[in-house]
Amino acid sequence: MKETINTIRRYHEQTKHRLDAYAKGPEFLDWEHQPDPFRRFDGAPLIELPLLVSDGKKFIPEFNLTSVAALLELSLGLSSWKQFGPDRWALRCNPSSGNLHPAEGYVISTNINGLENGVYHYAPHEHALEQRGTYMASDQKPQVLIGLSSILWREAWKYGERAFRYVQLDVGHAIGAFRYAAKALGLQIKLLSLDDTSISQLLGLNRAADFAQADPEHPDVIFQIDLQKHDFSSLQLPQISHWQGSANSLGGLPKYHWDIIDQVASATTCRYPQQTEILVNTFPTMISSKDSLSDEMVLSRLIKQRRSAQAFSGKDSEINITDFYHILDSLLPRSQQVP
Repeated sequence: MKETINTIRRYHEQTKHRLDAYAKGPEFLDWEHQPDPFRRFDGAPLIELPLLVSDGKKFIPEFNLTSVAALLELSLGLSSWKQFGPDRWALRCNPSSGNLHPAEGYVISTNINGLENGVYHYAPHEHALEQRGTYMASDQKPQVLIGLSSILWREAWKYGERAFRYVQLDVGHAIGAFRYAAKALGLQIKLLSLDDTSISQLLGLNRAADFAQADPEHPDVIFQIDLQKHDFSSLQLPQISHWQGSANSLGGLPKYHWDIIDQVASATTCRYPQQTEILVNTFPTMISSKDSLSDEMVLSRLIKQRRSAQAFSGKDSEINITDFYHILDSLLPRSQQVP
C-alpha cells in the first residue's frame, strides 16, 4: 500500500507544470496523424440505433432498444460537426479535454426487447452497437448495464505525462453525461461495486488477442440502469460464452511512450469492490415557464446543443452573480449511498 501511494504521489509531483518548465510532453504534434477518435471492432456485427425524436411528447422509458439508443445518444453521441478548410471533426454530448475523447462506452443487455443478450461496444460515429459477446438466454428480469473504459494513448499523444490526469477528468465527464441523459429520459443510474479485473472480464478488455494490434483500454466503471428511482432489480452478471471482433489500431504519430503513465495506471487499479452508490440528479430549475415542452425534452434539446467553448468576452457574455451561482448549484452532483 505504501509503495502504491508513493507511486501516485510521484506521478502527481512529476507531472506538475512549474514556473520554469512544463511537464514532459511530445516535442511536437503531427496534426495530420493524430489518433483515430473512433474505435471499431472488425468482425463484430453492427446494429444501427434509432435517433431520438423530439416531437414534444414525453419520452416513455422502457427496457427496449429505443431507450438504450436514446441514452447513448444523449451521453456519448455526436452533437455536431465542425469544419475549417479541409479539416472536419466531430463534437460530442460528453465534453472532453482537447476533444480527444479517451472514453469508450459499452452496453450489457439481458432480455432487452430488440437486443440479443450480449456485450456491445457503442460506435458514436455510426450511432450503432457492435456486438462483442453473447450469452445464453435466461428467465432473468430485463437488465441494462453500462460500462466505461479509457484509451490512455488518445490523451498521451497530445498531453504526454499529464495524460492520466485528463483521462480521469474525462471519465467523470462521461459519468456526468450519462446522469443527465438518464434524467432526461426518466431513467436512474446505480454505480456498481466491481473491481477492475471484473470490469475487464465483463467488457472483454482483457482479451489480448482482440487487442493484439490495437491500443488497449483501461477499465473504469460499470453502472446499472433502471426505470424508476431507487427501484433497482437484483443484479446478475452474465457469463459471456462467445466473443467476436478485433479492435482497430488508432495510430497517432509521433509514437511516444510514457512509462510513468503505465506505473500510475497500475498503482490506481481498483482491486477491491467499493461501496455501491446510486447517482441522483437534482433537476436544474432553469427552464422558462413559457416553454410548452416538458422539462425532460428541454434538457434533451440542451444536451444536444453542447459545443466546445474556446473564447469568452466580458462585453458580450455577461451574467449576474446570482444566476451564475444558481447554475453551479443546479449542476452539483448529489448521491445516495446504498445500504
